[in-house]
Amino acid sequence: MIRLIDNLSQVLTAASINVSNSIENWFPYIGEAQETFIKPVLGDTLYQQLQETANPIVREPEQKPVDTHLFDLLEMIRKPLALYALWLGADEFGVSISSQGIQVIETPTHKTAPQYRVQNLKENWIRRANTSLDLVLKFLDEHKEDYPGYEPQDADLFIRGTLEFNSEVDIRESRRVFVSLKPVIRSVEKKYIRPTLSAELFDELKNAWKSDDDLTTAQMVLLDLIRPALAHLTMARALLEISIDILDWGIFDTAGNTFANVSSKQASNKDRISIMAEANQRDGESELKALQQYLDEIASEDIYTAYFHSTRYAGKAIAETRNEFINKSDNSFFLA
Repeated sequence: MIRLIDNLSQVLTAASINVSNSIENWFPYIGEAQETFIKPVLGDTLYQQLQETANPIVREPEQKPVDTHLFDLLEMIRKPLALYALWLGADEFGVSISSQGIQVIETPTHKTAPQYRVQNLKENWIRRANTSLDLVLKFLDEHKEDYPGYEPQDADLFIRGTLEFNSEVDIRESRRVFVSLKPVIRSVEKKYIRPTLSAELFDELKNAWKSDDDLTTAQMVLLDLIRPALAHLTMARALLEISIDILDWGIFDTAGNTFANVSSKQASNKDRISIMAEANQRDGESELKALQQYLDEIASEDIYTAYFHSTRYAGKAIAETRNEFINKSDNSFFLA
């Protein structure tokens, strides 16, 4: 593996650690941090370009022209990478594992820090790493023309970017949050948006959205109606799922910890989360109903033809009375 950090000075630019450290001891955590946190958000192409930029052999002028934009990005990405690596390795350093068991290493001048201080430091590292990575992703969003290798995953979604989502639901413009929401967005599109539009109109709009052609005015109006419903229904599900880790030995709260004196952000009250989820669900259903009503009132042989000829079309007469968008015990159209 080509590591994006290869010397201790690059770690020291992100966090204060003892200069007696050996960078070789950090290599396993740097490699894991690259694969776990950096590669998924950069995409395969840009990640490989950064690895080539960090490789001294590739950097030789006679081998390949130097791309200064990639060097700039490499410098930026090293900060969150170093912090993630520190977060991953903190629990293992200072511990000796041998045939005699697991021991804590101490010297006359250096004592092992209390566990709550270790946890506080890890909390600080992960918070700073997440913030730094968000800034990198914001930089990429604002300078896409300089990084053609940056191809965000799921670019076919009806909500493609953080700012588009944030204009409907406030996620503090966090790119990392948006990345975590993408699987939910895709699921909501299939389970809510596709049945509402009809399979024919959904596929027609999706194909147009993925193409390089300009959308028609009618298609843009439709997207403007879809996005609020899509964002709110996504949040209704994500609020209940995003703080949960599903592991092979059980289901756990992500933010939970066992130390009362650890300074960290606590998970929001479950009742409050449920209230927020219900509010987003109601908003999403209301917006979905408005979308359906719009299609029933506007669709004709000339506009939204695919919907007009589908089994979803109900016509103007009953457009306002359709009640399949509210989740009730006797309603099986949508499942939330």
